[in-house]
Amino acid sequence: MGALHAEAGRFESAEASFCKAALEDPTCSEAHFNLAVLFLENGKADRAIEKFIKVISLSPDISSVHKELGETIIAYEVPHFDSKTEFKDMSALNSAIASYRDAIDAIPILRECHRNIGEVLMKKGQYSEADTAFAKATKIPHDLQEVFHNVGATIHCPGNLNNAVSMHRTVMAHAPDYEGDEISEQSYLKTNLTFTDSEILLPDGFEVMMEWERPIMERSAEMITMNGGDVLNVGFGMAIIDTAIQAYDVSTHTIIEAHPQVVRKARAWARDKNGINIVAKRWQDAIGDIGPFDGIYFDTLMPPMIPFLRESYDLLKKGGVFTFFQMMVQFENIEAMANTELNFVLERMPFKAVEKNRYYRLLETDSSGHYSAPLLIYRKS
Repeated sequence: MGALHAEAGRFESAEASFCKAALEDPTCSEAHFNLAVLFLENGKADRAIEKFIKVISLSPDISSVHKELGETIIAYEVPHFDSKTEFKDMSALNSAIASYRDAIDAIPILRECHRNIGEVLMKKGQYSEADTAFAKATKIPHDLQEVFHNVGATIHCPGNLNNAVSMHRTVMAHAPDYEGDEISEQSYLKTNLTFTDSEILLPDGFEVMMEWERPIMERSAEMITMNGGDVLNVGFGMAIIDTAIQAYDVSTHTIIEAHPQVVRKARAWARDKNGINIVAKRWQDAIGDIGPFDGIYFDTLMPPMIPFLRESYDLLKKGGVFTFFQMMVQFENIEAMANTELNFVLERMPFKAVEKNRYYRLLETDSSGHYSAPLLIYRKS
């Protein structure tokens, strides 16, 4: 209502509406921000600055939230996951995730508040104070949302925002994002893939899957078969994880694969094996007719995994284990899983080498000189 009044030029009514919103929820940054903008447009500079400062005080301290989430995730780390591993209460992690989301959402408004304060002070001739306000605005990196996208930076540099930003920029300099045209799920399924002994490639050479992923796949197979029973793998790829699953005692082994070339390879691979069910569909079209499962693994190039993550709870049996391929711990994936009510632990798996490619981003090593593959493991209680 306040916004509608402001658009129509009814500034007193707009102010009244924004004030009412701020009164009903004193922590509502948007209401205080709208008041600040309204005051600024009507020449009430001091009141505008007061409200901008209020917004800044309400918004989380970015560095502190960064530290909180990093340390909370590390608290869930286990040396080695097995069937007897005790999962911790998710409430602390969920709280940290909520704070982290608030911080991410607050970034643009924080920068604008500092910049607006600086501009008001400039007009008032308070140049020193204005410089301070502008300096605070520039301390928030323009690409911070991209940095937050990779919580791997948080895990490796908890509480050190400058190091996290530096790490992100260094990694991207060594492995820039894929520069080809964005590929849709529909176009990917029509793409002619190239298969070699060590990788699957798109026509332009982009790596869909690679042999160096094998240790991660084999460890993941061990995890999802701990309950035996019925196991699901989404994304056949090079048959690495499915071959590993076959080494364990499971009742049924379901594979969802949508790419026609890969489906043919999967069927050829399965000819001499028992208990295999190959579902030649997109997972979105398949999950209504399958499950539940004692173990699930997810690794596809297309589409994004978040929609599947949200389905994971309903696809699991009680005590079921779910994990997915993820070389960087991305905040959006952790956030999506927070709402599933699944329990969580983190295992950091070291391995010695990573082939040079455009797929894998996090290239730093630990103190032992090993690369670190974060394995996120979820279980339904």
